[in-house]
Amino acid sequence: MKCPKCGAWNQAFLPKCTRCGADLTSNVPQTADWEADMHKKKPSLKITSYDQKDTMEAVPEPPHPAEDDKPYDPEYLDNAALTDEMEELKRRRERGKQRIEQMRKRAESIQRQIETAEVIRPVPEVGDSSYPADPESIRVRQENRTRDYTGGPEHQDSFRRDSSGRLISFVSDEHADVPYYYDGYESNQEEDIIYDVHPDLPQNPKSDAQIYQKEESPRKHIFRRVLSVVLTIVLCAGVAVGGVLLARYYVTRRGIQVRQDNDTTYTVEATEQDGFPAHCITFYGRENASIYLQETQTSYVIADGKIAVTIPDYMWYDTESSTYAHEADSDTMNVHITPTVRYQAEGTQYHLDPIEFTIECPLSPIYLINPPTAYAEVGVSVYEVRINVQKGSRVLIDGTNVSTLIRDTGNVSKNVQVLPIGENTISISVKSKYCREHVTEIKLYRAPQDIPLELNPTVIVEWNYEPDNEQYQASISGTTLPGASITVESPHENLEVNPTTGDFKFKPLFDKLGDNQVVIRASYEGRNDSVITHTVYFMPTADVYTRKAWDLDAQYSDLVNYINMRIGTIYVGIGTIKRIISSAPQLAIMDIGTSGFEKEVLLENSSKTTWVVGQKYRVYGEAYGLYGSMPRLTVRYTYLTE
Repeated sequence: MKCPKCGAWNQAFLPKCTRCGADLTSNVPQTADWEADMHKKKPSLKITSYDQKDTMEAVPEPPHPAEDDKPYDPEYLDNAALTDEMEELKRRRERGKQRIEQMRKRAESIQRQIETAEVIRPVPEVGDSSYPADPESIRVRQENRTRDYTGGPEHQDSFRRDSSGRLISFVSDEHADVPYYYDGYESNQEEDIIYDVHPDLPQNPKSDAQIYQKEESPRKHIFRRVLSVVLTIVLCAGVAVGGVLLARYYVTRRGIQVRQDNDTTYTVEATEQDGFPAHCITFYGRENASIYLQETQTSYVIADGKIAVTIPDYMWYDTESSTYAHEADSDTMNVHITPTVRYQAEGTQYHLDPIEFTIECPLSPIYLINPPTAYAEVGVSVYEVRINVQKGSRVLIDGTNVSTLIRDTGNVSKNVQVLPIGENTISISVKSKYCREHVTEIKLYRAPQDIPLELNPTVIVEWNYEPDNEQYQASISGTTLPGASITVESPHENLEVNPTTGDFKFKPLFDKLGDNQVVIRASYEGRNDSVITHTVYFMPTADVYTRKAWDLDAQYSDLVNYINMRIGTIYVGIGTIKRIISSAPQLAIMDIGTSGFEKEVLLENSSKTTWVVGQKYRVYGEAYGLYGSMPRLTVRYTYLTE
């Protein structure tokens, strides 16, 4: 420690300087500066107020003075004063309720007084029964009436005073014919009390008449009662609104945020879900607020400021997939959703603007294969109706459920009976997944017959060659009128007819692949011929068919250049399905090029295998024509390759 006198340095614990002996303890501070600052008190604030007599008195220091530049500081918040103000607001509300109750009682009292009021008629004229109309006579009568009203001794029995001390006159009904003088003045207010008239004031006939209470009708009583009730309601509403505004102002001044009624918005946009059309509704709002959709009876919670709700369109019209769907009867439907936002912490909820948009309602697809059109002429009693639908559909043909008979390609068929009565109506109903039910009809026309001619129901419609001799064993059989002659007008062999029973059978011969027409005619003397046209699908077995195939890759240019000469020629090609053009019938484009060059072929699938894009197959089919610049083949057999 440095000596303040000689400047020598000494150890800190020495009381005096070792050189000059000066006292060193006087330079050591008793406490550090930061310790002294901790014990400093905050400056006090005194508030001085002045009264009307210019006298001054000091106001005690508040327990937590607030700084001028900080209007709100939680450290100096006077909780007691805040509680007192809240209690004062409660007392004012109670006083308001009491005031409203007093006003209601007062209105009821006034209503009772009006209903029980006595009828008061004008004071009759005293004097002659004749009433001159000159001004002097009128003035004399006015003076007499004033004197009588103010308490003349001869008319005291006709007057009494009311509760306020004012005189009122009671006159019996026999004086109802007393004349009433009117000077043309119309008052803006309906007088319903009795005024005291001083004799020194100027008088006029109408003023004299108005000093008496007139009899009012019950309609005016009702009007006044309704008016009093309306005024009471308006006053109560004003008090309530004032209380709300006051509380809002009180809370706002103390830094507490006042929540708006509704700050939730939404957007709607079209999208897809699992490959099906849908609409996405995105709600933007406060955290943890819940959105309730009345139509779907579901709730969603807003997280990170928003929540996205995706609803497939089929949920609104497909009654099999949704419990709140409505059956659609058109291609479009208008959707109406009523959202509600709820704030759980505050216990309030608000209705948002309705959400409206239009959706499409697709019809279940139906593709006719046999017959190809909705109207066809047939010549058989048993006809195969064949259609193509989506897998998994519910299918009814002529009232029979054939859903379990749908093949992998989507084809389904049923043999129906066709009577020789003209038009036969066959109903078809298809309900596919997420689609509307499709109900249609086809008409099969079969001309009436003079000679009965029918084919047996066991007739085979799909035939194959036998591998050994490329022949088929199936035959066509039927029955006709005994004694009628049978003629087969298409290629056939081995026709046999029993003239006693009318039974017949034969083996047809086919010269082309696919559908072939078999024509049978029955003749009988004296009657018109009956004709049946039967369609048979003819296809050799795979062993026979594939042995006739040419290499499509090697013969590609020859097939394109000489397509008219190559129609019906069988080809084999190996390639990958690039894309599917149609599903019923299935049309696809395959690339069969093997030397690095692209060679595209349009294929129509008549095999029992459903093609998949990107898969490699070996196909066998006959040339059909051109599709643009690429050849077109009808595929009969398909094999999967690695």
